[in-house]
Amino acid sequence: MSASGVIRGGGLAALAGGALWVAVFAVYASRSQVPGPPYGSFDGLRVPGLLSLLLIGLGFLGLDLPRWRGRGHGRLGRVGFDVALLGVFAIVVSGASWPVGMIGAWVLMAGSLMVGAAALLSGTLPRWGALALMVGSVAFFLFDTAPARAWFALPYGAAWVAVGYLLWSRGGSAAEQPSRVR
Repeated sequence: MSASGVIRGGGLAALAGGALWVAVFAVYASRSQVPGPPYGSFDGLRVPGLLSLLLIGLGFLGLDLPRWRGRGHGRLGRVGFDVALLGVFAIVVSGASWPVGMIGAWVLMAGSLMVGAAALLSGTLPRWGALALMVGSVAFFLFDTAPARAWFALPYGAAWVAVGYLLWSRGGSAAEQPSRVR
């Protein structure tokens, strides 16, 4: 498979993973507002939630491919990718159980924030795509199982829908767009 095919495939995975993430956390947030069981429950959502996370992990690989081809996101991006994938690993291995799953989520968001910042600085994503990833990551830090705060998980999934679309629609060029000249 060509490099642009891998990037496009990673983009499609990220797009699907982000959409599934939004659906999972929208259902979870809706449940949180209903009194009694399954208040704040991930019953029936654990498997789709982990699947969305694995698809987003594949999106990270598509986003990271330019580094393999010589144009990367710099040191901040490299550390961010490693931190984010460590978070994905912790969540998946723990089965998203408390407290390892939540710590893994914080690690994932910190890594995603670093990757978004690195993509913004290096110009490897269009500005709006990098900003979406950064805003989604920051919003997730506000996530809690409290009813009103459960909705803060949705922007992260929406950001991956946007980044996935950029990678899929532009193939190699989305992740390698040069910085704008000022």
